[in-house]
Amino acid sequence: MRFLKIIISLALAAGLLVLSTGISAHETGTPGSADGIIVTRHFTGLWDQVDQEAQGIALQVIEQNDNSRRAVAYWYTYGEDRNTAWFVAIGDLVANRIEFELYDSTDVGFMQDALPGNDSVQSIGTMTMSFESCTVGTVTFETSHALMGNGSFRIERLADIMNTHCSGGISDDMHADMMLGEQRVDLTPARDGITGSGYARYEDFPGHSEFEVEVKGLSDGDYHLFVGSQNRGDMVVQQGLGELEFASPAEDGKLLLNFDPREQLIEVQDASGAVLSSFDNLLVADNHHNGGYHGNDDGHNYDCQFGPGSGHGMGGHMGGMHNCVEDGDYVEIQASLNNTGTFPEARGSAEWNMNSHRVQFSVEIENIPAGFYTLNVGGVDVGVIEAFQMHFGVYGHTSFRDPESYGMQHLDFDPRGEMIKVLQGSNAILEIAFPTE
Repeated sequence: MRFLKIIISLALAAGLLVLSTGISAHETGTPGSADGIIVTRHFTGLWDQVDQEAQGIALQVIEQNDNSRRAVAYWYTYGEDRNTAWFVAIGDLVANRIEFELYDSTDVGFMQDALPGNDSVQSIGTMTMSFESCTVGTVTFETSHALMGNGSFRIERLADIMNTHCSGGISDDMHADMMLGEQRVDLTPARDGITGSGYARYEDFPGHSEFEVEVKGLSDGDYHLFVGSQNRGDMVVQQGLGELEFASPAEDGKLLLNFDPREQLIEVQDASGAVLSSFDNLLVADNHHNGGYHGNDDGHNYDCQFGPGSGHGMGGHMGGMHNCVEDGDYVEIQASLNNTGTFPEARGSAEWNMNSHRVQFSVEIENIPAGFYTLNVGGVDVGVIEAFQMHFGVYGHTSFRDPESYGMQHLDFDPRGEMIKVLQGSNAILEIAFPTE
């Protein structure tokens, strides 16, 4: 039996340690490429040296008083006398790895008093933990220690924090009291001769973050999305339209959101440089201690069995949602609205999506006169869309969500199978019988 497993057994007997189901390394089920992950707080836990006898690392990812994140590691191994020994490491998080300075402590006696002038801890080199996924990784070390020298070893997760799920995306580090909601910024031409436009949208809700960039009116071809100064993905524009979507945890058809786009310059670039840019119009970073909507949405949660408004419990638990959407699944329905002829250039779209955490419905309209339009679903007026002048034309948008989120209306109706109409007064300018799947 490996040394860490002995430690766990002793801790369990003493009531000091609680493990998640399964002690051995397990798969996360996270879609997306393994090398796209970032180290988050959910990497905290016990990591076993799979090729060595009774050795491993206890890792803690911590947040400091200034909100910066670091990591502390305790390496359990053996000394020259073949008795148990340990080393401590303190390091910085860099993408999918942690870069540590490694320390040794010598000539300290059992229960020795901590007295001024005692300086038994000294740096002996560096150590790097690199993770291929939430469950496996590699450790390399370079030291001046006569016995240790330089080397590397494989690690596997042995235990993690109870009731946590590692995705390797930014949502893993979401604060329980953060302000939730949706925000958008426009992307405008970055050089002469560009007639296209676009927007970037960021949304977070309990345990989930999404980021998307959509463009239109650009020449067909290949583009790159830059956030900050880094290339975050390739975008193909066809018939003037292009889109790139990210989510954390990752979802089918979306890239893993392993970076924070807030307070970063967002640009769509071609071979000649920036085509569209957010310029000084940046997504705002959340101050998670400022309050905001926290998902306390009693009595309205969507219930897949009995319909909207019949869910039970606190928002965020989604009422009966877990009865019809499995954890990790994602359902999306999109439809273009039909123009009735009142405004020949008017266009619109409606979108329904849900996963095991939330259900959302949104409607967008454009190329209509600026003003207010009524959204009618199944013969009932459910909201008002304000269309206003933007740099690329007149545009309006409204979103509904359950559990309710900051900046969005409450979703207490089901548009699937219903007639959706955008009304100017009593006159429908856009409409569609919205699909059920």
